[in-house]
Amino acid sequence: MNIAKISNSGGIIDLILYDECLKELARETFEDIYTLNFFLQTIPKNFGQKKTLLIYSKLENFSTNENPSSKTSNQGQTFNNIQLLIAEDENSYFINEKEI
Repeated sequence: MNIAKISNSGGIIDLILYDECLKELARETFEDIYTLNFFLQTIPKNFGQKKTLLIYSKLENFSTNENPSSKTSNQGQTFNNIQLLIAEDENSYFINEKEI
């Protein structure tokens, strides 16, 4: 099983693909989710594995403080939203950002 580590920092998406021994197979950078998904669907044919663990990490800024008159603020805090997926066929090599 291959392992794909995908990091989305908001503007650029980085992907590092490893084999089951954690040897790096590929390192790519994408400008949008559409080109990432296109590349993901080529993994089974180009790297010869039927299954891949997709680790998708997206940095997000959250403001949990809704009260503007409060003296404490959580604005500007960054959190990692992580999703783990197992892709087993060509159609499951896909990141749906709307569900994350």
